Amino acid sequence: MQIDFHYNTIRVLMEKLGFQPEDAQIIAYASQYVDDAVDHEEMKVNGHLELLSQRFAENSFNPVCTAHRGLQFLKGFKKSVQNKIYIPFHFLPDLEDLSDESASFLVRPNGKLAKKLVLIAKTELSKTIGEERIMNLIRLGIALHTYADTWAHQDFSGRHSHDENDVDDIEVYTKGKYEKISIFSKLEYDAFPDIGHAEVNDFPDKSYLKWRYKKADSKEFFERDNPRLFLQAAEHIIDLFIGANKDLGIDNLKTRLFECFSFETDNLEDKFKKFQQVFPEIGFYYDEYQWRNEALEIMQENKIKELLKDNNPSYVLGSDKKWFYFHFAAQEQREYILNLLKKIKAGT
Repeated sequence: MQIDFHYNTIRVLMEKLGFQPEDAQIIAYASQYVDDAVDHEEMKVNGHLELLSQRFAENSFNPVCTAHRGLQFLKGFKKSVQNKIYIPFHFLPDLEDLSDESASFLVRPNGKLAKKLVLIAKTELSKTIGEERIMNLIRLGIALHTYADTWAHQDFSGRHSHDENDVDDIEVYTKGKYEKISIFSKLEYDAFPDIGHAEVNDFPDKSYLKWRYKKADSKEFFERDNPRLFLQAAEHIIDLFIGANKDLGIDNLKTRLFECFSFETDNLEDKFKKFQQVFPEIGFYYDEYQWRNEALEIMQENKIKELLKDNNPSYVLGSDKKWFYFHFAAQEQREYILNLLKKIKAGT
């Protein structure tokens, strides 16, 4: 999924489900930032956050990379990348049901483990106040990203596997019929490794697309109606928060969301504007650098080095802590999933 679901849709849903606009913004920002958090090297930070003491050591901080953009082509073959980024945040199977590594790691929509992450975050949020509550809002946003991706990434896995991720015969529905992608696109996609949905590029993530494909020597097509799948994801998120209580104008909300999902464009700015048009009552705003810039300030003596592209500048704590809270919450989710993977590897 792209920003139109992970940010815009989550922003709409959270506010419509009763969160204050500022809290809905935090949840939605965290949800989208899972696709944008690329920092992964230790940083020198002059300061200390009591709540994050587990991640600080002698004025250093270790951010958690959750974004997988580009990694499938550069570092995706590394099992550590698959286990630390792909599986915990984007391609989460029901690991608690698997006994060993020979089992299928394919993602299923409305996955039990992904849903569990959301429910845990939701419960913890209800127990906390102040700064801890802010971190739990962020934790909820990260979990919602992973949960929503179970619809877009269904029938693919986050590990390198020909059986699970090899794809052939991609066709796109256009002008009333399915048409094969160009031979050049096919050759390009086939060159990508069998990890995640690399061999179908970003087709699963485009909210407007209707398409189909064949998997690993299969003769049958798998059909994807992305607008309806995305709407299903939104419906299940609504159910997690209100259950049988439908007194929120849900039908109208679903109609408006479907209009946004069905809007055909590959330009994400135009997609963003579509949400602004359909939901003028929502204050949409997303800048992927906002939280980072508010959390970190470059130390005065390092500003010249930063201008010269110093790869390891020193920072002081900025005016806001949400960027740090994101990495702390992401680390918790990653470690939770890594522990499950260890049990599977050990066959316990």
